[in-house]
Amino acid sequence: MNTTAEPAARKRAQRNTKVAMIGDVRTRVLDVDGSGPTVLLIHGFTESADGWRSVLDLLGEQGHRCAAVDLPHFGRAARPLAAGYLSAVDDFLAAAVRQFDRGEGVVLVGNSVGGLAVLHAAQDADLPLVAAVAIGPAGLCTTWWMRLARRVRPATDWLLGLPIPPMFRGTVTAPALISAGFARAVASGRLTPEAKAQYASHWGPGDLRRLLLLGGDTIAELSRPDALGNWRFVVPVTAAWGSKDWVCPPRGAKALRNKHPDAMLRFIDGSGHCPQYDQPARVAEIIRAAIADALSCRALSTTVQEKLS
Repeated sequence: MNTTAEPAARKRAQRNTKVAMIGDVRTRVLDVDGSGPTVLLIHGFTESADGWRSVLDLLGEQGHRCAAVDLPHFGRAARPLAAGYLSAVDDFLAAAVRQFDRGEGVVLVGNSVGGLAVLHAAQDADLPLVAAVAIGPAGLCTTWWMRLARRVRPATDWLLGLPIPPMFRGTVTAPALISAGFARAVASGRLTPEAKAQYASHWGPGDLRRLLLLGGDTIAELSRPDALGNWRFVVPVTAAWGSKDWVCPPRGAKALRNKHPDAMLRFIDGSGHCPQYDQPARVAEIIRAAIADALSCRALSTTVQEKLS
């Protein structure tokens, strides 16, 4: 008789999907219940909360309270008319942090443009943040493809302004082609069929033109020298890059370190721009470490204050 105990099966966290109002934006939330600070997950340009599903599950299995939201313009969120995309995201994040705080603070995690917004939030002393994790943050360096996009923008804006026959808008094949290109760009093609289908499901008629125009405006904002901001971080910050990230390459770490030498830097070997897709376990590990370090620093600070009082 085999008396060796069977390894306990991992407890699968219950992931919920709901519609919510954050600030004045109607959006969608994926969340898992748990304890401790709320881990709030923010996606990048053209993505949705679905990109965080694997990380949500991994953190939920460890007992962390987590939520991922669709940013304005993407996923199932509303398409606001406000000018200035980055400022709209900053306002949305500030409202989300306050809304998801359950009294123990929020650990804010973002990728790409969402990563830059997380770094902005980490400079805001009025937000109930515990820690911030930026993964492949945009806006730290100007890349070759951004320079090219700005150079050809007058021509692309002209082309996008031409009337497009309805037969070329929202075809069955277009979302599949777009998701295949996205997979190649951010994860060297290593997206699961499920992840590709989820990404494609948010694309509809007119979205390609709309997002190309929005992307042109956003690239102009990201290219400004002051895109990161000049205030100090008020919470512990961890920044991580995939070693194969060409969208927001790891050389951005030098720009971040020059302005914020106290930031913790991490690198994910073999990963692309969105490690939450191709290395979710490593991303979850980085987030857990950031939480532990921040809570340890908070406890130490409290102890020191008690001894001094």
